[in-house]
Amino acid sequence: MSQDYQATQVTLEQNELFIMPSEVHGVITGLLACGVDIEDKEYLTILSDVFNDGIAFSGDLKKLLVGFYSQIRSTLDNRELQFELYLPDEDESLHDRANALVAWVSGFLLGFGLKQKDYGRLSAEVKEVIHDFTEINQMDTTFDETEEDKQAFHEVVEYVRISVHLCFAELGKSEHQNAAINTTIH
Repeated sequence: MSQDYQATQVTLEQNELFIMPSEVHGVITGLLACGVDIEDKEYLTILSDVFNDGIAFSGDLKKLLVGFYSQIRSTLDNRELQFELYLPDEDESLHDRANALVAWVSGFLLGFGLKQKDYGRLSAEVKEVIHDFTEINQMDTTFDETEEDKQAFHEVVEYVRISVHLCFAELGKSEHQNAAINTTIH
């Protein structure tokens, strides 16, 4: 991620948004997993409704959000599975990183739910991801700084990361992209 997590937190707070950067990143990722088109800028309106009482974002905050959106979209579109969750650096405590993970998952579920209106049409795999994310969202974030707890945390992060790719592969492509792929195949 191009911007330091702590600097992002400062930018949010300077704009009177008292939310974790990981949650913002999760909401944007959830929106993308449901196919919000980057060209229509609908995500900025959705984010201002969710985080800022419908008030448009200031220049520095808008720049941050557009940067997040572009970066997330490009890594999800990339077939090399390069997408990463936006969490504090490894030098932060495992407790803080786990809290950020829970906030990220909560944000993803929010973003996903805002745009995905037809749960019945989801594949069994995506339904399982949503169920698992709901469980992770309730995870106890009390970790010891042991190698075992660090490994368990990293396994959860990796599961979430790969699950995002699964959701995006199924739902995140816009109708236009899907039509182009279908035309190419035939």
